[in-house]
Amino acid sequence: MSNDLNRPTPNPDIRTTPVRRQPWMPWVAILAVILVAALAWSFWPHASTTNPNAPAQTTTTQPPTTTTPPATAPAQQ
Repeated sequence: MSNDLNRPTPNPDIRTTPVRRQPWMPWVAILAVILVAALAWSFWPHASTTNPNAPAQTTTTQPPTTTTPPATAPAQQ
């Protein structure tokens, strides 16, 4: 079979049709953004993770015990 370029093709359709976006694509993108934001918020370290009703912790440290006697005042002349 020979391919004759001068032969007319039956009903050549040379029109271009616009590509329509799917109606669910924007909703999937919005859902993905919300999901990523929710995960980032839940795993982000929050500063107020302590119980605000708990009493403040106070630490009292004892002075170190020494074996040397305390210093005496110098003698007055």
